[in-house]
Amino acid sequence: MSLNSDANLSDIVSDVRNIISSDTNEIHLSKSFVDEFGLNKKDFDILSASMRFNSGMTEYECEHFVADPQLTPWRKVRQALMELETRYHAYMENRNSLRKAEILRKKLVISMDQEPDELNKELMQIDLEKNDYDISIWKRKLRQSELELKYFLNVVDKYVDDEHPLEYFCEEQPHEVKMYWIARMGKQAAMDVYVTGRIGIGNIDSIAMMREEDQYATLNIAMQYSGLLSAGIGKIQNELKPQLDKMMIDGSAPRIPTFDNVEDNLDLKLYEQLTGNEQKSIQSSDKPETE
Repeated sequence: MSLNSDANLSDIVSDVRNIISSDTNEIHLSKSFVDEFGLNKKDFDILSASMRFNSGMTEYECEHFVADPQLTPWRKVRQALMELETRYHAYMENRNSLRKAEILRKKLVISMDQEPDELNKELMQIDLEKNDYDISIWKRKLRQSELELKYFLNVVDKYVDDEHPLEYFCEEQPHEVKMYWIARMGKQAAMDVYVTGRIGIGNIDSIAMMREEDQYATLNIAMQYSGLLSAGIGKIQNELKPQLDKMMIDGSAPRIPTFDNVEDNLDLKLYEQLTGNEQKSIQSSDKPETE
């Protein structure tokens, strides 16, 4: 942006009349940055995307790695409510930052129009461009908090119903607290048993602090889970065994699996090679397989 250009325009935020919004499509790379680096179109598009995409948590992550680890519905909702409080706080802070940035921009524009000294104008121009960049950052943060608010609201909506209204989850429920800790300690103890063959000292010490009947329930859950987990994994291993044995005796050099392209069908490429599935996928679709 040159000194002679209209200060009401911005090469970073396309619509300075719509500053207090989460529309990240309004964000652009600084023209001075683009000119200085001489970006080609591909690199320009990549950097532009980096300024606009949501770098926060996805809905899958919010549900399965924040709420679901709480195990019971009552505790999942409580966790989601805590997350909603922090996201609401972030939203309000980001929105207030945008409001301040909007006012500061108006003041800078007025000051630049009234400033007779060209050097002072240059300094104000720098402040204006920095403020516009700050606006782009706050817009992204506002969008991020909006999305995460939506995701955690979905978690709460999933469990709140006529039988269990919202108030049920907001109030302390002694039975729900007990059920949560039995489930949590049982799962943690089960992980110990599966990995090491015995319950670790930290978990067994915590279990020992519970009531006797709760200790029994916790250990029962632990043995159920570790046994079923072991059986389930063992069954998968048995299904894979022919291919794994094939790798041991095929005379090839040692090969280490990678997760490259695992998103295609949730099979590792090396496993596909051993089963022959990779070759089948290459086979022309207009030719029938040999009977």
